[in-house]
Amino acid sequence: MLLLSLASAFGQNRQYDLIITNAQVLDVRTGIITKDQNILIHNGRIEKLTDGSNVYSAKRAIDAKGKLVTPAFIDTHIHPTDVFGDYKKAPAFLAKDALKNLRKKLSDEYLPFGTTTVLTMGQPENWLAPLLSWQKNQNASYTDLYISGGALISKEKRTPYIAHTTVETPESAKQKILEYHRKGIHRVKLYYRLQRPEFITAYKIADSLGMGIYGHISDFSSDYLTINETLAIGLINYEHLAAIPNTIITSETDKTQFDKQFKAHFGEINTEARFLECYLEQFRFIEENKPAEMDAFIVALAQKKATFSTTIHRLYEQFQPTYYTRPADILLTEDQTKRCLQNFSILMKYAKKMQDKGIEIRLGSDGPNGGKVNISELILFCKYGFSVADAFKIATINGAKAINIDQETGTLEKGKLANLLIWDKSPFDDYHNFSLSKTVIKNGKIYR
Repeated sequence: MLLLSLASAFGQNRQYDLIITNAQVLDVRTGIITKDQNILIHNGRIEKLTDGSNVYSAKRAIDAKGKLVTPAFIDTHIHPTDVFGDYKKAPAFLAKDALKNLRKKLSDEYLPFGTTTVLTMGQPENWLAPLLSWQKNQNASYTDLYISGGALISKEKRTPYIAHTTVETPESAKQKILEYHRKGIHRVKLYYRLQRPEFITAYKIADSLGMGIYGHISDFSSDYLTINETLAIGLINYEHLAAIPNTIITSETDKTQFDKQFKAHFGEINTEARFLECYLEQFRFIEENKPAEMDAFIVALAQKKATFSTTIHRLYEQFQPTYYTRPADILLTEDQTKRCLQNFSILMKYAKKMQDKGIEIRLGSDGPNGGKVNISELILFCKYGFSVADAFKIATINGAKAINIDQETGTLEKGKLANLLIWDKSPFDDYHNFSLSKTVIKNGKIYR
């Protein structure tokens, strides 16, 4: 008993770097909020969570005054080239000064809005060395960045997008995966334009090395794999909820019928907006023609413990205002806008079914202004039937698990990085509060 008392006294007399008192702490796994908590932080990590019955010493203290405290957000799908707006303006190489500027610019797009951790899903190969330097040297002033190699595609006649990497044969796919692993890149993205032989080889080599493997599988051409086919190979981490229809709309009859349906309501696909609206119309087609197949597909995904990144803001902003953007497609008629809203509702209904079956959905902005996009996505999830607790899981622990950093971040627990948010107004009171100001703690330090 004496030893226990001495140990307790020693712990209370120790000086921590930061203490947050009088906090309401959210357990994102369960959705339970515990009141009157102290969060003790030292060397950038959470050392202890305890009730307010004891007094502790710290270099700096924040009285949360009963405010909600949660883990910070994790974005599992970004492209660092997006900070340039138009990717065509992105440089082919990153000099030392350019990396410094990129690091600051990207962090400024994410940290003020609560996203402290991001995963790249494709970048120019010439950027890998400086980005690896960033990955190996994380600090409190910048967003924590993790790299996925790729995105891998097979050789094509057209010039590849700047963030895609071409492999011409299964052997070159194997060598590229081995190269990534030697460089310290432990994740890889496989793109839908990767032919079956290269895809299978890349997957098997990456899997044998214990790498995280992510797939953007979304094309309707029979030349490429469907999600069901890649599930059979072993892939479970998928990019973009909107990519799902390529596994359901597979027959030539279905494709012809869908093409007629889309053209009747929207015309030709001649802009990016029309392309994204086409994704949404596919969910209506499935709802009206193949709902049983969709339900069976969701069950199959759940059985494999699949995960999906979100990227719903880019769809919604084409036809409706978000908390920070106006509709991108100004040519839509009133009937077309109404139809897009209905289609988006169908997509979100299926997303909720997926979540209810245990398929883990994770934030993936995939565009400029990623921090704002992530806030917009959380608001949209709540608007379309997800609970605020669900939204926090999507923004935190689900992403941490999918990119294999859940031992480091994603929840507020002893030993984890002190990346957390103190909310001026709780989203549990009104989900629109996701867009309001919050105090961002990054690696135990107050961001700006």
